[in-house]
Amino acid sequence: MHAGRSSPMRSDRDNGEREEDRNIKMPRVRADDYDKKYQAILDSAAALFAKVGYPSAKLQDVAKLCGATKSMLYHYFPTKDDLLQALLREHLERLLAEVEAAFAAASSPKQRFYRFVEVFVTKSARSRQRHVSAMNDVKFLPTAKQTQILNLERKVTAAIGALLRELNPGLPDEVYAPYAMLLVGMLNWTDYWYRPSGKIKPDELCDRISRLYLRGFLAEKPEQARSPGRRSRARLVADDAS
Repeated sequence: MHAGRSSPMRSDRDNGEREEDRNIKMPRVRADDYDKKYQAILDSAAALFAKVGYPSAKLQDVAKLCGATKSMLYHYFPTKDDLLQALLREHLERLLAEVEAAFAAASSPKQRFYRFVEVFVTKSARSRQRHVSAMNDVKFLPTAKQTQILNLERKVTAAIGALLRELNPGLPDEVYAPYAMLLVGMLNWTDYWYRPSGKIKPDELCDRISRLYLRGFLAEKPEQARSPGRRSRARLVADDAS
């Protein structure tokens, strides 16, 4: 065998190693402006979804709105559902973080309640387009993606339900969740008509909402909450007048 010539066995092994090297994918380095572009895409998507509705929005329109190419958009979000899920997840996670911080800074259940209303109202006003999407578009997600968003929404409801239990303990366990949903529903729809530039400023609105809700909720007694269906309308009116 010639000393300067590779054996067929060695050559085959080298070819295999080179083929294996070609199949190894190097980790992709994240660009310095990745987060900035990511947020720009979410902002543009929120604006478009709020304007034309999620079903009518197209990824190429989102790309055009944020000055990106469609291929770049696919790098961040392979599908429109992925984009919507990321948008809603970020909105709800930020809301939860702000609620938790507000609760930690308050010294009493009533103060935590006022802070919750304030956080919810101001968060919705600052992120109006995301809030509209959170209200209207969850139902368009596939079940698996929808479940993740609904679980975050349940965390918000659970937090306010636990707070209501502190404010008025002794009510039947089953009433706290409906009361929490009533509050969240009222706050959600406020964003559709309320404008901070109007006559009622945000601080005043939060105060009015808190007083209106707490006057009714704190007046609820255990015996009333256990059997509301048995009480006639006349009895309810009489109770309110007394």
